[in-house]
Amino acid sequence: MKPEEDSATPLLKRRSQNSLSVDFPYVRAWLVSGTLVVFYVMAAFAILPVISQYVVHRIDNRTIDNTTSSCGKDDSHEQEIQKVASSLTLYYSLVGGSVAVLTNIYIGPLSDAVGRKTIFLIPALGILAKDLIITFIVYYNLNLNYFYLAYGIDGLSGSYFAIFVAMFSYSADVTVPGNSRTIAITILEGCVAVASSAGQLATGFLIKFVGFLYPAVMFVSLSGLNLVIVFFLLPETVTVKTKPSISPLKNIKKVFGFYFSGASIIKRCAYLIALGVFFFGVVTILGRSTLETIYQLGEPFCWDSIKIGYYGSIRLTAAFIFSIIALKILQYFVREEVIGIISCLASVSGFLLEGFADTSLMMYLVPVASLFATAVIPITRATMSKMTLPSQQGALFASIAIVEAIGNSASYTLYNSVYNATVEYYRGIVWFVMAGLALVTAVFLLTFIWTSNKGNIYPCYEAELTINDDNYGNCEDLDNDLA
Repeated sequence: MKPEEDSATPLLKRRSQNSLSVDFPYVRAWLVSGTLVVFYVMAAFAILPVISQYVVHRIDNRTIDNTTSSCGKDDSHEQEIQKVASSLTLYYSLVGGSVAVLTNIYIGPLSDAVGRKTIFLIPALGILAKDLIITFIVYYNLNLNYFYLAYGIDGLSGSYFAIFVAMFSYSADVTVPGNSRTIAITILEGCVAVASSAGQLATGFLIKFVGFLYPAVMFVSLSGLNLVIVFFLLPETVTVKTKPSISPLKNIKKVFGFYFSGASIIKRCAYLIALGVFFFGVVTILGRSTLETIYQLGEPFCWDSIKIGYYGSIRLTAAFIFSIIALKILQYFVREEVIGIISCLASVSGFLLEGFADTSLMMYLVPVASLFATAVIPITRATMSKMTLPSQQGALFASIAIVEAIGNSASYTLYNSVYNATVEYYRGIVWFVMAGLALVTAVFLLTFIWTSNKGNIYPCYEAELTINDDNYGNCEDLDNDLA
């Protein structure tokens, strides 16, 4: 039945115990959380080129200094360096990713129980420890195996997957479901991209002129500053705290219950398909960064750290700006899942061009071809968030983070294996594999559109509902309450 206006209004306006008060400092919440994201990403992501280039530097025993390498002097030696470097960076990532999967089973439900602030603190401590260990490795010229320790400690804290749980749960707390949440999540993803690109650009110059140590020290400083900001400035959005569960089975049920119970068959199928979209979107994109650095260091490009920094900065910043503008415009004409398909096709064009690239000019055209390539991930996050009640946002984003960690490890494993197996024959094959996976993501999105048209998968809510209000449910439940 369709509820009458008079009887529905009191129910729709009723506030839950956990809803935010009218005097909640929304502006400070957005500014502080955005700053935290920028600092964390610079400390976590922008250090990846430092690790990749430092590993290559250490393996290449003919490297004289930070500006001189063996690129272009002995192709067989260079290929062997790239194989060893890509394998080592793969193993480091697998250690951190596998540990992070286990940690994030607890992170999401914990954030719903004790608050988002705690979940910001845990990965912030982890990245500080990781950056400190990397700084010691560079300063004392320690064995490269100490990178396993750095990645392992970061994984125990949940790694950047945990900060994403905190970040996106926090954004869901201070927005209502709808296009505005999609834009908010896309802006947060953009903050990640811009921070990473700015960090990469600064890193490129620092490596070129002062070596590897000072970039590492810079990221340690940012990690420490991040902790201070979380502790003293971030307002809490979870107003009703509960005792967290320590049972692994209960936490697993909370994190993955969306996909197997508690809703209609159509909605559970929609959750699973959306998770498939997210998994293949992550596999397509995440394993790219470290491998791309190694790819650009070698023939035929032979780029130095500054060129790599410029490229990363231009690619990520341009993609962010264009994605926000295009998403805002396209939302008026087509549903968000269709926009995601357009994003996948942009990925395909960019990967194909990168696979065929044999000059620096062609490589610089890759960001142009793939300007809208990264939009599919924030669109999927926002879609799944809109399908979920406010009190379950932390658990939802924990399940997404776990899948992201698995996808990240799968991505690194797949791409490094393909690259090592094909680098002697044709270096671009790995990018063709990425293009194929982007097409698989588009197929999953088409399936999601078909499934979502079969029944209602979103909770009922009205504009009058308070942000962070849990008093909306399935349309059937609302009708029954009013009856």
